[in-house]
Amino acid sequence: MGNLDLSSIWLIVALVAVGLFAASMVLLFVPSELRESVLRGYRATRRREALEASALLKMFWPAIKLCTHYASLINAKQWKEQKSLLLRNAGEPWGLSPDEFLGLTIAATVVSGFGAFFFCYSTNMGYGLVVVGLFLGMVLPNLWLSDKAQARLQSINRGLPQALDLIVLSMGAGLDFIGAVRHVVEKWSDKRDPLCEELSRFLHELSLGKTRKEALEDLAYRAPTELVKAFVTNATQAEKRGTPLVEVLRIQAEVARTKRFQTAEKVAGRAGVVILMPLMFIFAATVLVMFGSLIVKGFRGQLF
Repeated sequence: MGNLDLSSIWLIVALVAVGLFAASMVLLFVPSELRESVLRGYRATRRREALEASALLKMFWPAIKLCTHYASLINAKQWKEQKSLLLRNAGEPWGLSPDEFLGLTIAATVVSGFGAFFFCYSTNMGYGLVVVGLFLGMVLPNLWLSDKAQARLQSINRGLPQALDLIVLSMGAGLDFIGAVRHVVEKWSDKRDPLCEELSRFLHELSLGKTRKEALEDLAYRAPTELVKAFVTNATQAEKRGTPLVEVLRIQAEVARTKRFQTAEKVAGRAGVVILMPLMFIFAATVLVMFGSLIVKGFRGQLF
């Protein structure tokens, strides 16, 4: 027990030493123009909130920054374009750029590899676990980003029909489109909701001088779902043709709600097929428990 405690202490000391070494490498070897770069706008807000919310991320950020410097030297244009699309769909978590996400992946791989190595060393286990640690370090950041992007787009699709209904009601009460969107955003209960954040960015871009069409197109660019694209297309076409926007939005809300119900019905229809395989295993296990002894006796010829 004493040896195990001593090994754990050495493991903690080694991990702290690796973190301090990474921080010193950032300060010594990362070019000054990279260290002094300042984010602005939405990404800066995301970065500041993430670092303030997580002490662990703040501790390892120098290592991520160092890995980002070397990741920017890697010529993986297609991979970075794919991650740029995923980062956009995920709402740019932590204010990450494609290079920074690659740096995060490299840092996670190195940290998990060292962690697995010290775990194997302290517990006298086989060092094959290091390969598992390296693999997890490479895969987990990508799984995290993909899951975050999917969850964000699904949340936007779920909330859009209700948001359109509220906008239509507000316009029916005498507000214009922009005033109705602002009213809905102000009354939104969860300010961290992805749809609320996107509508807030839409209003912010309008205040910066963009036209309504440009701000709506940016909204569709940041949240490229079918419902959002249809909403943006209908709104811009109504503005172009002079059609009453409130009627267009009312129809769009009905269409969005119908598509949502259809999607739910498809998921419910697949549930029976998905659950069939687990039920087969449960049935087989039940048969073995009930008639296992009889089956064994039958194979041995001792049944009768």
